[in-house]
Amino acid sequence: MKYFNKQLFLKSLISLLITLLIFYLSQSQVYWTSFWSFLNIPAYIPFSDFKALNIFLEYKENGFDPYQKNPNSHPIHSVLIYPSVWLHIFDFLNLKNELYLKISILFVLFIYFYVLIDFVSRINNKLFKYFFIIFFFSTSNFLLVERLNIEIIVFCLVYFALINKSFFIQLIFYTLSLVLKIFPIFSIFMFIEKKRNFLIVLILSIAYILIMRNEIVLIKENVIEYALIFAYGVLSISKAIYFYSIKFNLFINDNNYFIFKNLMILAVSSLATIIVLSNFRFNVKKKIEQISNEEKMFLSGAGVYIGTFLTSANIDYRLIFLLLTLPYILNTERNTLKVLYLICISICFNSLIFEGGDSYSLSYFIKASIVYLLKFIILFINCVFFGEVCNRFININMNFIKNK
Repeated sequence: MKYFNKQLFLKSLISLLITLLIFYLSQSQVYWTSFWSFLNIPAYIPFSDFKALNIFLEYKENGFDPYQKNPNSHPIHSVLIYPSVWLHIFDFLNLKNELYLKISILFVLFIYFYVLIDFVSRINNKLFKYFFIIFFFSTSNFLLVERLNIEIIVFCLVYFALINKSFFIQLIFYTLSLVLKIFPIFSIFMFIEKKRNFLIVLILSIAYILIMRNEIVLIKENVIEYALIFAYGVLSISKAIYFYSIKFNLFINDNNYFIFKNLMILAVSSLATIIVLSNFRFNVKKKIEQISNEEKMFLSGAGVYIGTFLTSANIDYRLIFLLLTLPYILNTERNTLKVLYLICISICFNSLIFEGGDSYSLSYFIKASIVYLLKFIILFINCVFFGEVCNRFININMNFIKNK
């Protein structure tokens, strides 16, 4: 018993019990539907997003392109929106086999709950624990678990990269997350402390993006621009404006929507850049100190939120990455921004509660406008602190401009 680790045992036991409970419910469609309906989560086939990868693998095996609709397409999972490496993983692990699929689901759920418990145990801040509980029992987390979306796996990989001190191990976990979902490239600033390491990761990331550019284009074309209250991003906002414009015969239509959408991306991206840079100090020699775990987590979580906000439409279960921003923000002395941030994320974690009703009614418009505004405020505050944290680790001398 000398090497018995009580804390590890408790984390594992709690994770296992939650996993077994969720898995037990999934064995009965009646129990599954009743449980999630009670929590205001629209229930579907248990773990539908994860299981859908077998559907796309079947398309491929039947000679169809999973990135294109085919005559046998599933009514919901009709086109692949993930890198094709997932199909190779499912094929290699033989997850078409029901037993292997169940084992993999159990494993993913266990790791996810273990990561959450480990995360909250590492942060010595009582207030963080309260907001962690808010997230754990939020509609965003419930929807993520009910669907077993692969965001769970990506989040876990990014987390493992953050908590490891070895650059090599960090690189492995980061690379795996990038290969599986692309958007973790926005978490690259976790490597900002050492210029050499950051450049290595940046070069490898760009190389992978270039290799995958054709698939990325297909994925981008297949991603639905969700104009829903429980979604976030410039594309969600622009699509919502488009729908209202079509409904009420306003200025945005099929002929100019592409231009409008890209102008929205340009405008919000420019604003975000200005906010980040306005909190950055140029021509000031900074003593580069060791980056704290809270700062690394913030740069990773804020980077994902900012990057995905500006480039995509995202269902709110991706807000799980905002958990990584909390340890740093809770320690900031800028109390007004801190309180505002905590209010916004508490509401947005549960944005699915506000979904429902006539999408073109005044009440729905007001609900959607308020929630979208809160998500924009989250973007603004993340940009403010992102600039402040990066400012500590980046020296930029612009005197050459004056010399010219």
